[in-house]
Amino acid sequence: MSRAITPELQLDIERFLYEEAALLDRHEYRTWLALFTADAVYRMPVTTNHHEQAVGAPPPTGPVANYFDDNTVTLGQRIKRLETGKGWAEMPPSRTRHFVSNVYLKPADIDGEWEVDCCFLLYRSRLERQVDIFAGSRSDRLRPSTDGSRWKIARRDITLDQGTLLANNLSIFF
Repeated sequence: MSRAITPELQLDIERFLYEEAALLDRHEYRTWLALFTADAVYRMPVTTNHHEQAVGAPPPTGPVANYFDDNTVTLGQRIKRLETGKGWAEMPPSRTRHFVSNVYLKPADIDGEWEVDCCFLLYRSRLERQVDIFAGSRSDRLRPSTDGSRWKIARRDITLDQGTLLANNLSIFF
């Protein structure tokens, strides 16, 4: 496979990300989950603020806390809970709008796979007055699909820009 980033490849991966966002906004969670590889990892580490980072020192090392550290099994369990209609955090369901931009591709260390970095903005509205806005970046590993679709997500690392999470819950997908 070619390692060149062609305009066609860039457009294909961008369209994949836009279509994925639309699935989430339409609550088509099973179809969305099918976009992941069987060994996928889906993580959102807690964003921490360290004074040393502001002056150029490397960030502290050690264990990282995560808002979630899922795989396809636990993502499936989260979706199943949403499908029961009894998940209090999503009764009534949130209305979301996922925005993806600044898509940057790099060849991965495995031929045919791509590291894809992008920025996102996620707007969520629920009930009469609950509004949450999440901004951040995502780092994905995309693999060519073997099932007839174009791409599969093998890894997603989500980084929120905010250091303090103000939302009531994280019952949505990024």
